[in-house]
Formats: sequence, C-alpha cells, structure tokens
Amino acid sequence: MPILSQPHRPTPRVPVADGWSRAGLFGLYVFAFFALLGITPATVGLILLTLIFLIRFDAWRELARDPVALIALTFGVFVATHSLIAYFLEPTPTLAQAVADNSTDWVKLLLFIPLAYWVAGRPDRVRLVLMLGLAGFTLATFRKIDWATFDAAFFSTRFDAYLPSIAFGMFAGLGALGLLATRRAFWIERDHPWQRWLATTLWAVWLLIMLEGLLLSQSRGSWLGFLGGLAILMLLEWRTRHATTATPPRRRWLAIVLGLGALGVILSSQYQTIEMRLTDQTDTLQQVISGDVTGVTSDPVGLRVNALLFTYEKWRERPWFGWGAGTSREWIATSGRPDTLMDNVEWLPHLHNAYAETLFQFGSVGLLLAVALVWALVRATRDACRAGRLPADLCRLFLVTLVFVLIWNLFNYRVVRSDWMVFWILLAGTAYSFRLAQLTQPAEDERG
Repeated sequence: MPILSQPHRPTPRVPVADGWSRAGLFGLYVFAFFALLGITPATVGLILLTLIFLIRFDAWRELARDPVALIALTFGVFVATHSLIAYFLEPTPTLAQAVADNSTDWVKLLLFIPLAYWVAGRPDRVRLVLMLGLAGFTLATFRKIDWATFDAAFFSTRFDAYLPSIAFGMFAGLGALGLLATRRAFWIERDHPWQRWLATTLWAVWLLIMLEGLLLSQSRGSWLGFLGGLAILMLLEWRTRHATTATPPRRRWLAIVLGLGALGVILSSQYQTIEMRLTDQTDTLQQVISGDVTGVTSDPVGLRVNALLFTYEKWRERPWFGWGAGTSREWIATSGRPDTLMDNVEWLPHLHNAYAETLFQFGSVGLLLAVALVWALVRATRDACRAGRLPADLCRLFLVTLVFVLIWNLFNYRVVRSDWMVFWILLAGTAYSFRLAQLTQPAEDERG
C-alpha cells in the first residue's frame, strides 16, 4: 500500500499554555498509563480529560457534521433509548437489572472522542499514549506474578485477579504487533550511540516478553489474531520496502536473523503447550466442518458452536432490536440446555463471540450501527494516512490492530469489561484524533 509511506505534514496542536490544557493532558497520560494497571486512577484520568474537554471544546458545529461523530452519537442514543425501553419491558427483575448494569458501559465507549481531542492528531502524542498503555500492562503483569512460585500455570489457570487468559493473550499479542510495527521509532539514530543501543535493547526485551506472554496465555483466538495481524504487517512491509532502504542491508538481515532466532527459542521452549492447544478438540472441529452440529461435545469448540446456534434461534424471535443489553447470560440460564450451554457446572457467561452478542442484545439495527461506527473510523484513519497526516508505521499499527481484533472477536466477548473499554477508548481515540484535529483546527497555511 504505497500511500502509507508518504511523509506526514505537521498538524496543529492543542494549546498547552493554560492550566486547563495542562490538566487535560495530565488526565490523558494518567488514563493511558493506568488503563490496564489500575481502574481507579484510570477512571480519575478519564473523568478529568472528559470534563475539561467539555469545558474547552467549542467546535460542536464542525463535530456535528462529521460522519464518525454522527454515527457514534446515533449509536449512543440508540443504546440509551433501547435500554430504557427494555428495562421496563423485561419480564423479570434480574433481566431488567442486567440491562441497567450493561447499557451504561456500552455508552461509555463514546468517550474516545474526548481522548481524541487531547491527542490532537500528533504522532508523538499517539506514540507516548500507546507506549504508556503498554508499559502499564507490562507492570501490572509483573505485579500479579508470585515470583516465588512462578511457572506457566500462572497464565494457564486463567488468573482472574487480573485478566482471563484470552484477554491477556489479546493484549500481549497486540503489544507484540505494536512493537513490530513501530520498531523504527526505537531503532532511529540518536545523539549518543548508547541511547540508541538502550532503546533497541528495551524494544527487543519488551518484544520477547510480549511474545512469551502470548504463548503462555494458551489462547488460540489470540494466536490466530496475532498471525493474521502479522501476515498483514509483513505484506505491507513488503509492498513498501522501497521506503525502508535507508536501513543498511547488513543491519536489516542481522535484525531478521536475531528476530527469527529469538522466536525460534520461544517456540521451542513452548512446543508441547503449542502442540497440545492446536491438536486439542480436533475431533469436535472436524465434526463441525463436516456440517454435523447436532450433539456436539461440550468442549471449548462445541460450546461456541452451540452458543452460535442459540443466538440464531433467539435472533429469529427478535431480529431487529434484540433482547436487551447484557441479557444473554440470563437467557442462556433459562434455556434448559445444560448439555450444550453449560461449561462444567456453570452456565456460559456470554456467547463467546462479540458479533453474536451485539446481535443478540441489540438486534440487526444495533449490529449495523456498531459496524457503521467502526467502518467510519477506518475510513477516517485511511484518509488521514493517504493525506500523509499519519506516519507510515502508525498507519500499519492501526491496520494490524484492526485485523487482530476482528479475528479475536470471533472467539470471545469483553466489550463492556473495563479492560476492553479502555482499550477501545485508547485505540479509537488516537486514531480519530487526526480527523478531529483536521475538523476543528485550521491548517498552518490558513492561519497566516
């Protein structure tokens, strides 16, 4: 994709001379660092940057004409109205409470717009915000480890004190892809040779930690998402190889050899785990591929297939507006199907598929609005890349993240969990910041 290699033009900045702006940026950085480290300080940071955004922002007319903002507002109003109606119409108090508990979390996803204002379409600020988020995630992981008894079971037993394994695998995989996509920001020449070597060493160690975490998570959905994103990244790198000729061939080959060698060591150390996870439940998978979905075994693959069949049945009853925010667990529990929708001794907590969950909760209308919002964000980011407002590595980063998440969402659902919400706000907000800066601030040559 040659357009991704075009040089970016400088973009106007959010003024930082007054105390309000300093407080807003402080909230931005606190939120970014604590997003996956501590929910209380992250919430404080998010509230701070949002409140000051509401005080400082004065371009509501321009924002109201932007497709991304319009679709986001439409989706928020739809969720709020839909949930209000569903709350009064649900047949049981438990279902009504589920709607009340989950609907506000769906609406919180719109907070990516205030974050976009403070990022201000600045590549340096995007890099800092995302690096702070990854640093917080890394520190949180180290804090949760009992180093006296540390082994692979820490991850395989789904350490609920922090994140379940599939969510941990998602963040570790995205961290690894992000470090690969933005590696040249670590490798660039600096004032002193030791600074460059320090940055390169940090990058290599950080990448190895993320790759090891991805493997130890034993999350096949995260593995598939990572491989999909990596394939797209390699394709983009190959198509834009003329833009990387500044790196000496000898250095490039040395980096490739070292990278492959490190990856080989990690894979060999976890060979048995990988083989076990890839060959487990193959009989169920073959049965599903053959088209025989009746009597599927209640293993992880079979449970997901049965959850999709249950979604289809319930969707046919309410195809347009669904059953209400957060109600899938209660409907699963009242389905009377312990042989197909029960994991060991507990009912499935959700449908293990973000697309199926959205369809179940909000029907075809809600799913189409959610897809439209993501599509509008993708188009806005693509336009910024084509116009050269984003550096090529950030364009690739956003694209491979999208591919990873689209694949990962096929296997799990965490949209209204705090970790997913902060992830969405960070990624969607940093991507949208370039569009918002273009809408609300005049270009340099128009300001005289």
